[in-house]
Amino acid sequence: MSQQAAWIKEQHASLVVDEAPIPTPGPGELLVKIKIIAFSPLEAKIQKSALIPIPYPNILGMSFAGIVEDVGPDVTDFKPGDRIATIRDGPKAADPRFGAYQQYALASQTSTTKFPEGVSLETGATTILNLAAVASAFSIFMGLDRPPVTRKAEANGKKILIYGGSSSAGGIATSYATAAGYEVITTSSPKNKDFVQSLGPSIIIDHSQPSKELLTDIRSHGPYETIFDAIGLPPVTGVLAEYLHSLGGGTYYSLIYPEKPLPDDVQCKFAPYSLSLDKPENRDFRAWFYTELVPKGLQGVIVPTRPQWVEGGLSQAQAALDLMEDGKVSGRKLLMDPSA
Repeated sequence: MSQQAAWIKEQHASLVVDEAPIPTPGPGELLVKIKIIAFSPLEAKIQKSALIPIPYPNILGMSFAGIVEDVGPDVTDFKPGDRIATIRDGPKAADPRFGAYQQYALASQTSTTKFPEGVSLETGATTILNLAAVASAFSIFMGLDRPPVTRKAEANGKKILIYGGSSSAGGIATSYATAAGYEVITTSSPKNKDFVQSLGPSIIIDHSQPSKELLTDIRSHGPYETIFDAIGLPPVTGVLAEYLHSLGGGTYYSLIYPEKPLPDDVQCKFAPYSLSLDKPENRDFRAWFYTELVPKGLQGVIVPTRPQWVEGGLSQAQAALDLMEDGKVSGRKLLMDPSA
């Protein structure tokens, strides 16, 4: 049996909708009928600049939500009919059967969340990948506290600066950190301020103001336990580097490695955070993430990312990548029904 998929046939090529076989799940695998593709800016960068090397032809897509159709022979925690969201784990990046840009795909049971009735597939699709990156960055790389999954923690008196609270990743970071008891100072443009306020930060700095005033505001609310850059573009890098340099140096964490050199006394720490969940030493954290934080946290503790639907099915997958690459998506997660 075959299905429709949006293929990338060679490096830097535009997506082409073509047939793909419907795969059979092996040990530890699920076959999922994809209801919602969740697009990531990283996928646009893989296409445009080959940021992550992959074999071709391939099917892009790091996360999706849908309904389990079939399970592999040793799978006991999932069954047909389960509502799930999943992240394509690192070892499967080379295997197009696990890509999101198709109507049916395989998923690894260890990187899949099963949702209770109180959590919609849309909520899971918008949130799971960014939440994996944020949880890994904050609680594995930075060593910050995990949030309780059914309530918010008591305030611990520690401040965190999250640059870009209105972005999809920055919003999840703000929600995660406030739920863990940290006082969050974040940034936003005026048009997104009301939504960012709903995430629980104590201070929202207008990042559309001139850099001199922006730096003054950042300094006035410090010092910070840690700094997280959810944007990663040169103007932001410059502001954070200047702030840390004025303190005599320091370190910040980012979703994207800086494009331009930093001062000698400023360090940016970057990693493919969500892929860190695949490492054997993080097995317990991964289990907590998929079985506790995602299904329970999304029932009230973690505020999901706002969706932005792309109509037209797989024929518009390239248009979705172009929107992200051109910077035309702000504070939302692009979603698509591949069978529309």
